[in-house]
Amino acid sequence: MSELYQISYISKNSVLGTSDELKALIEDILKKAQQNNPILNISGALLYSGGYFCQVIEGSKNDIETLFKRIQRDSRHTDVTVLTSDSVAKRSFSNWGMAFAGIEETMRFDIVGIQKSKDGLKMQETGKNMINVLAQLIQHQEIISSFRTSLKNISN
Repeated sequence: MSELYQISYISKNSVLGTSDELKALIEDILKKAQQNNPILNISGALLYSGGYFCQVIEGSKNDIETLFKRIQRDSRHTDVTVLTSDSVAKRSFSNWGMAFAGIEETMRFDIVGIQKSKDGLKMQETGKNMINVLAQLIQHQEIISSFRTSLKNISN
């Protein structure tokens, strides 16, 4: 069995457009990731926050490195900054080919400070924090979705 590997990174969105065009872009990214990632046994999560993609991908080291190289060449991303990249004991997003944590108007993380920092520990700390935030946002969305389904079933 191959080693489980995880990368967390941020990248600036380079695509200009209206909020509807941005939502369509994100939906396209998610759709392709949700189709392709399970085939490669890759899981992960995505948050769009203040003009930046905040993403975690996890799977075998070879598959993650191949996918990440493709992400780095994707013209929709600039200023790709790796926060964490390491072997992990277990997946953080095992139920998702690509979970979606949402779209936020303002950036949640100190991107400029992180990118200018030469402090690897600060980047790792931010990456771990980002992974936790994404997990919490996704869990929150799952609870709301379950609640709505329960309400719908009660009203029927």
